[in-house]
Amino acid sequence: MAKIVVVGSINMDVVIRVPHIPVEGETLLAVSVANYGGGKGANQAVAVGRLGGDVSMIGRLGKDDYGKALFDNLSNSGIHTEGIQWDSEEPTGTAFINVSDRGENNIVVYSGANSRLDIPQVERYTHLLEQAEYCLMQLEIPTETVKHVTEVCRSKGIKVLLNPAPAQALESKLLKGLYMLIPNESELDLLCPEPGDIESKAKRLFETGVQNVLVTLGSKGCMLINNEGIQYFSAIQVEAKDTTAAGDSFIGGLAVGLSQGKTVAEAIRYASVVAGIAVSREGAQSSIPDRETVEAYIQNHDFSSIFNN
Repeated sequence: MAKIVVVGSINMDVVIRVPHIPVEGETLLAVSVANYGGGKGANQAVAVGRLGGDVSMIGRLGKDDYGKALFDNLSNSGIHTEGIQWDSEEPTGTAFINVSDRGENNIVVYSGANSRLDIPQVERYTHLLEQAEYCLMQLEIPTETVKHVTEVCRSKGIKVLLNPAPAQALESKLLKGLYMLIPNESELDLLCPEPGDIESKAKRLFETGVQNVLVTLGSKGCMLINNEGIQYFSAIQVEAKDTTAAGDSFIGGLAVGLSQGKTVAEAIRYASVVAGIAVSREGAQSSIPDRETVEAYIQNHDFSSIFNN
């Protein structure tokens, strides 16, 4: 099994259950409040670890109670934590997440220590990258760090899977040579603001030099563009309770599938099951299934709609 490195954010998620997502100027009474381990980087690393992947993480935590709890959770999820550094100037990153009765959410993030995951820290742990075949990144850490890691990986033949979230414009130089770019629809619109449908926008990204552009479409599944053309994949049908970690669970499952030697299409189908299980549960990291759960779920359900398309 190929090794995976995640370079990304680690947050404490403060999840607030609300009847519906509040609009500007509206005050709501919350149903409940709970803390969960989160951060897109940590979520993806936890997904890889629980699914049996060989994963290390490069990240940053504050020297506070949140940081200690999150570090323990990462360690207990099978993640190699050598690359995680403690920051004495900023607190642990925190995300405030409203989740509605329909499973919808909106999120406000305070980056905290994540904003100080810098190039010198990455250089201290370059050996972790050198041992890996795949590197997962997101955009909850400084863009300059993302660029540096991408350049290191490009020079060493490491395959980068970039999840451009939270959405922001990216230089074509950063995109060129990426193994996989994984935006959702809103992120795709920001990356390609020119008029056009999903396929035409994804094609423009592919033409910048990205090997695989995989657009996640929520309950509609996802769309892949690469040298073999365009292919759509269905999502499994579940009752959504909390979509907070849907994308991160999907990407973690995708990376594990690839690390096991699956084709891109096979890895996507496996990841769709992982994400489907996650959205049927509450929380971010707490919703991510382990390998045994996913395998049992596949055995006990008919997934011909996603495995045969």
